[in-house]
Amino acid sequence: MFYKEKTKRFYDSSIARKEFVVGQQVLMYNSRLGLMGGKLRLKWIGPFVVTNVYPYGAVEIKSQSTDKSFKVNGHRLKPFLNNPALVDTVVEETSLLDPTAVSP
Repeated sequence: MFYKEKTKRFYDSSIARKEFVVGQQVLMYNSRLGLMGGKLRLKWIGPFVVTNVYPYGAVEIKSQSTDKSFKVNGHRLKPFLNNPALVDTVVEETSLLDPTAVSP
């Protein structure tokens, strides 16, 4: 009996708890891919905005593009981390015909 309790305690300690707040951006797992998802298909869709958090893990999210809102299980969501450093990145273009010419 002690072995089961210790194993359960160890397993429960390794589970990552997710807590969402209203206004947070999240990505949702695309469960429609099923078994034939393919390597290069995106598994996460979004971002969505959390509009309400219900007890027992249910979360109401709203699409930013279509303004539709629906409830999903919190296990299907992960926080959306946008990298502000990538937004302000300056891209330098080089011509393949003339490598010495650099355009702004």
